[in-house]
Amino acid sequence: MRLLMGRYGKIVLAGIIMAAVLAGCHKSKTVYRNPDDPDSLGGTGIDSGDVRTVCQKMCREILATPQLTNVAGRPRIALTQVDNRTRFRIDAQIFTEMMRDELINFAGDKIAFLAREDLPEIETERSEKREGHFDATGQKKLRGADYFLTGTLRSISKAAGEGRSDYIVYMFRLVDTESSEIIWSGRYETKKEGIWGTVYR
Repeated sequence: MRLLMGRYGKIVLAGIIMAAVLAGCHKSKTVYRNPDDPDSLGGTGIDSGDVRTVCQKMCREILATPQLTNVAGRPRIALTQVDNRTRFRIDAQIFTEMMRDELINFAGDKIAFLAREDLPEIETERSEKREGHFDATGQKKLRGADYFLTGTLRSISKAAGEGRSDYIVYMFRLVDTESSEIIWSGRYETKKEGIWGTVYR
């Protein structure tokens, strides 16, 4: 009898463990979503749909800027650091880098972007080629930027009990690197209300 109970106990224990594993697998199931659609986690901060909408709106406005579209040659643009002054911990460079990709795809050869973020590697490679360690097809000067593309994220946040409200303004601009003149400036605004609890990483 004790042997049967021992075997029965092991079977029950194995069943419990299997059920827990299956439940864990069910909870961890990954679901693909359209980046433009809101997710089920909620939150009042910056979502993928906000990023995509901001970038598309800013790119349309930039492509309509006369200083870029009605000039001879290819205006050269460099990205600078986006200043995130909101309470949300996000990589704000996603905005300007996505805008750069959109502009490259839609503007074709009308606008040139400079890879300033890769400058240390570029300078090392140039030095190695000039010293004869690597072969080279010809020497070129590093290009200077005609404009800086930069931005600032600002917000007004309020909380009462478990409720939360966040008003976020996404502001971007093109700055002439010779005159410091702002040749274009655009913004996008969102305001969301929700329940406290979502963590942004």
